[in-house]
Amino acid sequence: MFKKLAVIMLVLGMSLALCGLASAKEVVMFGWSAEEGASKPVIHDMLKHFTQKSGIKVKWTGAAWSNIQKNLFLKLRSKQTPDAVQLQARWLPTFARLPQIVDLNQVFGKEYLESKVAPGTLGLGRVGDRQLGLPWVAGSVGMVANLNVLKAAGVSELPVTIDEFIEVCKKVKKAKPNSVPYSLNSKNNNGIILDFQIWLWTYGGRLFDHEAKKVVVNSPESVKAVQFMVDMINSGLSAKDIDRPDSRRLFGQEEVAFYFDAPVAKAFGRKFSGKGPAYDKVIAPMATPVVKKGDTPRSVQWGHLLVMFKKDGKIPTKEDVGAKLIDYLGTDMEPQLIYFKGTGLFPVATAALGSEAVKKDPYTSAWTKHAQTALRNELAGWKSTADMTNVIGEEVQAALLGNKSAKEAVADMQKRLEPLMAKEK
Repeated sequence: MFKKLAVIMLVLGMSLALCGLASAKEVVMFGWSAEEGASKPVIHDMLKHFTQKSGIKVKWTGAAWSNIQKNLFLKLRSKQTPDAVQLQARWLPTFARLPQIVDLNQVFGKEYLESKVAPGTLGLGRVGDRQLGLPWVAGSVGMVANLNVLKAAGVSELPVTIDEFIEVCKKVKKAKPNSVPYSLNSKNNNGIILDFQIWLWTYGGRLFDHEAKKVVVNSPESVKAVQFMVDMINSGLSAKDIDRPDSRRLFGQEEVAFYFDAPVAKAFGRKFSGKGPAYDKVIAPMATPVVKKGDTPRSVQWGHLLVMFKKDGKIPTKEDVGAKLIDYLGTDMEPQLIYFKGTGLFPVATAALGSEAVKKDPYTSAWTKHAQTALRNELAGWKSTADMTNVIGEEVQAALLGNKSAKEAVADMQKRLEPLMAKEK
C-alpha cells in the first residue's frame, strides 16, 4: 500500500512539475491596443513573432482604453497580476504609488536600458529615480488634417493662424453642411484635457506655474482658450458629445477636416476610409494653428509604456516571461518596425529609429518636425491626476454645454484644483 501511495505521489509531483513548466511558457499581457480594430492585427502579429522567437505563448487579456485603469486596479487587488502591462505615459504617476510596481532598472540594469532606448525617451517612464515603465512607442498628440475634405472645400493650404483655421472650417462647413470641420473632443474628460491644454498653451496660458507650485489657470489666456472652444461649438464648426473614437471614424469617412490625435491617426485613417495604406497621402500632420504668425505651435508629449508588477512581493528577473516580452517589444527592432509600418506609431528603440524605413517615411518626418515643440502634459507627475482630469473636463464641458460662461468655468476650475494641489504638497 505504501508503495502504491509513493507511486501516486510521484506521478502527482511530476504532473505538477509539468504544469509549472507549461505555465512558465505562457506570458499574460494586459492592455488596450489589441482591442482596437486598427491596431489589433498588428499587436497580434508582434506577439506571434515573439512566440516564434522565444517559444513562449502570449495570452492577451485586454479592455477598452477608458477602462484600463479601473480593470488593472481590480486585477492587482484580486492578485490576478498580469506579467506585462500597457499603460498610457500620463497614468504612470497614479500607479507609481503602488508598492507592487517594479523598477525596471532592478530587472534589466540602467546601462542596458540606456543602450537600447535614448535616455530622453526613457524619461517618459521615469518617476524620480525609478524607471517604472519602458517606452513602447512615443511621440505627441497633435493636429491632423484630411486633405480630401479640404480639397473638396477649395482649400489648398493648411491654416497657420487661428483666424485662418476658423475661415477654413467655415469653407468646409459650407461645402459639406453635415460635416464637423474641427472634431473637438467634447465629452470624454481624458480627451478634453488634451484638447484644452493645447489651446490653453496656444493662447499663452498654463494650468500650473512653471515651478508647479501653484494653480494659475484662472487667467485671461485660459478664458480665451475656453471661449474659443465654446465658439467653435456654437458656430457649428465643432459638435457636442464627440470623443476621440468618434473623431477617428468621422475623419476616415471624410466628415471631419481636423482633429487632435497621436501618430496612430494614420492607422485609423486607413481603417475607416476602407482604403488601407493608399489613404496615407490624405492624412496630413500639421502644426497647431497659432494666435499670430511666429508664435510657437503646441502639442502634447505622448507615449505608451510597458510596466511590470511584483507577484507575491517578488521582483522579477530578466529571465522571467514578462521581462522577456517587455524587452522584446520595447527594445528589439523587429516588433518596433512591425508596429511602425502597421500603425504609423513612432519607434523608441535606438536600432529601429536608425532604420531606413523610419528615416524615409514622409508621415513620420512631418510629425516629428511638429512634435519638436510639444510640451509635457501638465497633469503628469501628480498623485491626483485622475481627480484633476475630471475637474478640468467637467468645467470645460459646463462651458461647452452653455451651463457656465468661459470665465465662470475657469474660475471654478481654479477653486477646485487648489485643494488638490494642496494635498500634493
